[in-house]
Amino acid sequence: MYDTVLVPVDLAEKGYTDKVIEHALHVLSPGGNLILLTALTGYQMPLVGSFFQPGTFDKAVKQVHQKLVEFVNDELPIDANDCTTKVVEGKPVESILSVAKESNAQVIVMASHKQSRVGYMMLGSIANKVLSHSDIPVMVVKG
Repeated sequence: MYDTVLVPVDLAEKGYTDKVIEHALHVLSPGGNLILLTALTGYQMPLVGSFFQPGTFDKAVKQVHQKLVEFVNDELPIDANDCTTKVVEGKPVESILSVAKESNAQVIVMASHKQSRVGYMMLGSIANKVLSHSDIPVMVVKG
């Protein structure tokens, strides 16, 4: 059992998250901290960021956070008040590893999305990169 479990949530791929949460809850200690993380990509690039007015990113973070809370309450077997929901700016792999370190997570539980062999060889997967670079255990739930 783990006291702090980090679960990356891809709001665009909702079908995988319920299965991942089920596994995360099985390894979470009673009274433990379940952290659900969503990463916003793109804004950190100066070229992309220059197209938006000041304050746009903060507004986007608030909206995505609200969608994450709604998703938890509507789709998952937990209440958003019983876990930590977090939205950060950055690339998914870097964000996952950074939040895991900041929060002293003891395990990362995440989905492995189906992809073609060519796609895997060319780009790799987020799960594979997290597995390769994580200092803590990573549980990959096959999607």
